[in-house]
Order: sequence, then C-alpha cells, then structure tokens
Amino acid sequence: MVTGLGLEKPEGGLVAYAAPPAGQALIRGRFQDSSFVESVAQALGLALPTDPMMAAQLDNRVIFRLGPDQWLAVDEANANFGQQLENNETFAAIDTGSARTRIFIRGSTARDLLAVGANIDLREKRFPAGAFAQTSVGNANVVVHASGNEAFDIYIARSFARSWTLWLKEAGKEFGLIPARSDK
Repeated sequence: MVTGLGLEKPEGGLVAYAAPPAGQALIRGRFQDSSFVESVAQALGLALPTDPMMAAQLDNRVIFRLGPDQWLAVDEANANFGQQLENNETFAAIDTGSARTRIFIRGSTARDLLAVGANIDLREKRFPAGAFAQTSVGNANVVVHASGNEAFDIYIARSFARSWTLWLKEAGKEFGLIPARSDK
C-alpha cells in the first residue's frame, strides 16, 4: 500500500493515516431478484443497503450501493474477504481488495478539510454519519464515507492514492492536519 501516509494514527486534533489492507469485493445483481438479495445477505451477514447514500454496516463489515445493480463490500478484519466472495456460486462478486486504498481522516474539522475539494455538500445535516458518496475530492474520484460525525473513510483508486495524499497534505495545512509519518 503506497499512499504516502503511515498506518499509525497520529496524535492531534485533525489527523490522516492509511488504513490497513481490507478485503473488498464488487457484487453485481438485480435488487428485484429475491434469491440474489437473500443469498448475498446470508453470505455477508447483513442486508444490502437500498438507500443509495447510506452504507450498511455491521462490526468490521460495510456495504456501499454504488449503482442500481452494484455494491462494494468491505471487511476490515478479513483481507481474504473479496476472494471468498468471488468463489461463491450464488451471486457474482469480483475481488477488488487491491484496487482501492483506504485513508482515514479524523477530527472536528475533517468535514471542512474535505469540503475544500469536494463537489458535494458535506455539512452534517446533508451528509450525516453513515452517509457515503462517489464524488471528486481534490484531484481524484473517491468514495467518501462518513463513518462517524468527525470521521471519514476515503476509498481511492490505488493509482491515484499518492497524488491524492499530496493534495490532502497541502489542503490540510490550513486546518492543522497531522498526517501519519510514512517511511516511504
């Protein structure tokens, strides 16, 4: 994982750090197909979200509805999660564990920092905890997940991670961002 950020959460009011690798998979199917919905819910341990702006989450697992027939499922505790889903025979899943890097941004001004480069309204009233969006932030398209009131998880294509991290560090200077140190 090359993002320009270390994995250790730094101390401070506004921090950014790389998330450890997680299992990720794209799931495809028709939400109107009850057997598809049931088999996915059984495999994931939670139901697919129907709201296109709210993630479904249980423990270390989160699911985003990326489109009418596509979901991104992430399991922080199981790096092989995507491979396991890909090997099931009841629905279509593609292991994407290495396709996206995850960056955590934590702090009371995290919304303000992301709003500098976001094309959407990130105010808490419009983008509460649990909400997510696919949008441009800074110099790249990302999935932004408000995992808490002052916590954001950014999912970014691995090929854009380093340049996006440079944007984040530059934009974060105004807000006192403390990025995790990286040896790379």
